Amino acid sequence: MESKILRLLIVDDSPDEAELALTALRKGGFMLKPQRINDFGGLHAAIEKGGWDAIISERTLPHFGVNAVLDAVKQAKLECPVLVLTRTVPDGEIATLMRAGARDVILKNQLTRLLPALERELAVAAERAEHRAAMQTLKEIQDKHRAVVEGAREAVCYSHDGMHIDANKAYLDMFEYENMSELEGVPVMNLIDKGEHGRFKQYIRKGGEPGGGSQEFTALRKSGARFPVEIAVSPVTINGEACTQILVTDVSKRKAVETKLQYLNQHDPLTGLYNRHHFLQELSQAIERIKQEPASHGVVHLDFHNLREVTKTLGHAVADRFLLAATRKLREVFGSRALVARYGDQEFAALVLDIQPIQLQELTTQAKKAFADNPIGDSGAPYKCDCRVTAVPIDARTENAQKAMASLYPPAEPTAKLAPEPTVTPAHAPAATPTPAAPPRGIPTKPAAPATPVRAKTAETRPSHAAASAASKPAIAAGTTKAASKEWHARLQTAIEQEAFRLIYQPVVNLHADAAEYFEVLLRLVAADGKLVPAGLFMPHAEETGQSVAIDRWVVRQSIRAAAELRRQERKVTFFINLSPSALNDVELVVIAQQALHETGLKGKYVIFEIDEATITNNAEEATAFMRAAEKIGCKFCIDNFGRALASTTRLREPQIEYLKLHGPLVTNLTEDSVAQASLKAVVEVAKAMKKKTIAKSVESAEALSVLWTLGVDYVQGHYFQEADAELNYQFAGETTLTSESTPQWAVASHGKSH
Repeated sequence: MESKILRLLIVDDSPDEAELALTALRKGGFMLKPQRINDFGGLHAAIEKGGWDAIISERTLPHFGVNAVLDAVKQAKLECPVLVLTRTVPDGEIATLMRAGARDVILKNQLTRLLPALERELAVAAERAEHRAAMQTLKEIQDKHRAVVEGAREAVCYSHDGMHIDANKAYLDMFEYENMSELEGVPVMNLIDKGEHGRFKQYIRKGGEPGGGSQEFTALRKSGARFPVEIAVSPVTINGEACTQILVTDVSKRKAVETKLQYLNQHDPLTGLYNRHHFLQELSQAIERIKQEPASHGVVHLDFHNLREVTKTLGHAVADRFLLAATRKLREVFGSRALVARYGDQEFAALVLDIQPIQLQELTTQAKKAFADNPIGDSGAPYKCDCRVTAVPIDARTENAQKAMASLYPPAEPTAKLAPEPTVTPAHAPAATPTPAAPPRGIPTKPAAPATPVRAKTAETRPSHAAASAASKPAIAAGTTKAASKEWHARLQTAIEQEAFRLIYQPVVNLHADAAEYFEVLLRLVAADGKLVPAGLFMPHAEETGQSVAIDRWVVRQSIRAAAELRRQERKVTFFINLSPSALNDVELVVIAQQALHETGLKGKYVIFEIDEATITNNAEEATAFMRAAEKIGCKFCIDNFGRALASTTRLREPQIEYLKLHGPLVTNLTEDSVAQASLKAVVEVAKAMKKKTIAKSVESAEALSVLWTLGVDYVQGHYFQEADAELNYQFAGETTLTSESTPQWAVASHGKSH
């Protein structure tokens, strides 16, 4: 046994006999620190002192016996073993002493038993101490686990043999139970839709296996309401029994967005008919079925071949109304017997199942009669839109969908001449000066600038069209009369209907050798005199009236189209698109963005949505759902005004958030204020710890730029580089591009840059 100092208490009235015991222990290898007592007062003093490794006591002493020693040890809750070393002991008393707590009884004429008995009891005491420590550790772990589970926002339950044994509050709330007592003994299966019991049983059995992953099911609340959930299971051990941990996530919002995305992925957004992609899929499947089971189908194609020319004259709004009217007529002609789709801008197609060639010919004749006379435009307009109707049977000889549709296309014919175009003047155009033609949607060509461009410096300091935060709304409302509010509402409604907005762009410059072109998209309202009104003047009114939703959607569509056009011109652009606070509650916005990306072929990674930090903080749940939905189409996020409240950084750690735009006042007076530099440094370090890229806005001088570069800011933006403009002509390669071997001139210069 390893030598150690043994703190030993000897209770004996004979010093000589006590010394014999100590000698035997020393010979056995113990290093002793003993104390002998022989009276009751000494006993209590020694017990109160504590710290003993073992106690050796005589059975009887003049004034007390070993039972008093055992009682004192119990009362003091000492864990040290008590051995009885005595001259004599009656045969029947040994069992009594052992029951009272003595670990062993040894006669003094058998001292050879003392050493192994003490070694044994010390080993047992050490094991008991380890067990107590392990139990304490286990209790602490269980308490921590309980705290984590109870505090988690995720719904978690534990089951044994398919029955609930525990669940956290989030789980109880999700399924509408008041407390765990309502769920104890209730099968987990009872909370799953009956039609999915078989699949759920199979998943539970395989859930602990590698690659099990999570699966979606339909769950039941206590009230009987059904809702979609995502369930992940894993095996755990609780109190030595094999159990199952079940993590449940309510995916109702996500499923709603996915359903809408799927709908728009298959349907034309204007007419509600199926789109070209889905039509070709259905036609291909029909052709494959014919090869397995012979049948006869047909495709009818309708081409309003001069609609594009009419649109140039009368405008898109008139053309859209015509297409909606044509859609209603198509449904009347084909009814429910055909799958009707908008095949192109001015084309429709119908897949008619189980129809013989002669019946297909009759249906084609009906369609020709229905669309023989198609007036288009307002009453009295002299335009008609001719429709060419062709059809082709689909049978076992049809190779594929593409060849079937190719056989339908009629040869090109001369486009009918139109009457002279009437002059159409937008409502927002000035009376005396012609309004410059608006660029095609999505093409950021520079329009004719007004005589005196309006560029308010304060507006560019905070360029978001959502820049007027919730905090500013009361002030605006207080200073706005009802008549003025009504006027703004009408003015914005007209602007929305006529798309009287314009996008301008301000460069976001990388300080560390990123060759890509980054621009922030800013919104302007085109006034009646042709001047551009900053977003900060009208977006607060739009927020109050709910019109910001339509404006956000317009900005997203136009920005994506503009970025796609620039990408086709081999420009490496990425756009930061500002969103208003109401965007987080607009489930359609992500769908619209996805549709625009699909139509233009632009990758989602070139679109970065920008939202104010206060909006994220105050709408954490909606923001998380919105960002995760947008992440599915590849888009990332930038948080504006970061650093205004560092206590909220835990809400900004979502992986979809890639950029943090620093709060404007952190950059103001940066070169003259050491406190401001220290504050900015702290904010940048927090951002780096979160692995986010930082953007400093409102940069006005070379001196400020030098400080920002020294502090490790990733991107900069402001009037020092370029004011916002309709043209994207900033030269990104140049003095702001750094390498490990070079330092830009502004990083060491003390003079500013001339504008």
